[in-house]
Amino acid sequence: TYEGPRAGRSRRPSSQRGTRAEAAAGLGSQSSLGALRWMMMQLAIGQDMLLLADPGARARRLALRLCALLGREVEWVGITRDTTESDLKQRREIVGGGSAAYADQAPVRAAIHGRVLIVEGLEKVERNVMPVLNNLLENREVALEDGRFLMAADRYDSLSETERQAARVVRVHPNFRVIALGVPVPPFPGNQLDPPLLSRRQLARQVLPVRLVLLKQGLDL
Repeated sequence: TYEGPRAGRSRRPSSQRGTRAEAAAGLGSQSSLGALRWMMMQLAIGQDMLLLADPGARARRLALRLCALLGREVEWVGITRDTTESDLKQRREIVGGGSAAYADQAPVRAAIHGRVLIVEGLEKVERNVMPVLNNLLENREVALEDGRFLMAADRYDSLSETERQAARVVRVHPNFRVIALGVPVPPFPGNQLDPPLLSRRQLARQVLPVRLVLLKQGLDL
């Protein structure tokens, strides 16, 4: 079972240990190839994506193969009904000397370093956590527990250095992208997509058994 990157480390998909040709050789069916071509186009124009599929690992494999082919580093977070805001932003952890410090979680690391964030299990997200994902997708903004504030690159670049330091803002890398994975609800059990996510849907395409839906217009950076 894929458990995502180890805490505190970014991860390249395992298929990147070989060549890109080897990764391409394992793509499988024509529907998978078509889906990957479509996904590449969305990343090229700055789109985040939601992949809705039957339960299983196919959507995850497609996302990882996409990143392997493009040489993109990956951060992964699995959503459960117990996921909290801290799991998506920062956790307070014990560091050297026994003191406590805030540690950036996968979405924050991906945003700062321009990685692809894979969010798996979107149908399990609870209402109290959804605003964090909404704000990250819509505005590229997150208020962190340690007092810093993630800000979209265009807004960050418009500020003076004095303003940046006063507000403790951190620039979200323009290459940051999100690929969310979930199952259709209904027919499968889970929470239906939050209305703000649905309101940003711009394109839908069915690639059996995977349906791909765009979440938002990417930043033109």
